[in-house]
Amino acid sequence: MVKRENLLVIAGLFWIFAGVNVAGIGVRSFFETGSSAWPWMLVVMAVVFIGFGLMFRKVSRKHAARIMAHPCDRVSFIHTFDAKGYLIIAVMMGGGIALRAFNLVPQEFIGSFYPGLGAALALTGATLIAARWGKGPALAR
Repeated sequence: MVKRENLLVIAGLFWIFAGVNVAGIGVRSFFETGSSAWPWMLVVMAVVFIGFGLMFRKVSRKHAARIMAHPCDRVSFIHTFDAKGYLIIAVMMGGGIALRAFNLVPQEFIGSFYPGLGAALALTGATLIAARWGKGPALAR
């Protein structure tokens, strides 16, 4: 059992861990492609980062509000995510693994999409950790 507020830290660390891993896969793919399209790949990275960053900002606010609204002061770490959250995690991980394992998308896609997505995930994790101490946008209304 952990303090309800510490679920924000657990969630934040989870998002950061996922983000660093996703970004790492993408950065390796970016450099392995040797593509002459690298300027466009950088543009895609930025667009993906901004797009997912805005979406994850909304998600992190809902997530933080759900955690802080829990009626108990001390809860199991299982309550870090709700059922929908765990389902989304499973689908996203499974989808990402399948994309790479079955070569469903070109390396240029992985090298441009994944770094932007990973950076947005990691930034969201940092905002959840900041929300633990009442700072950052995750608890802003």
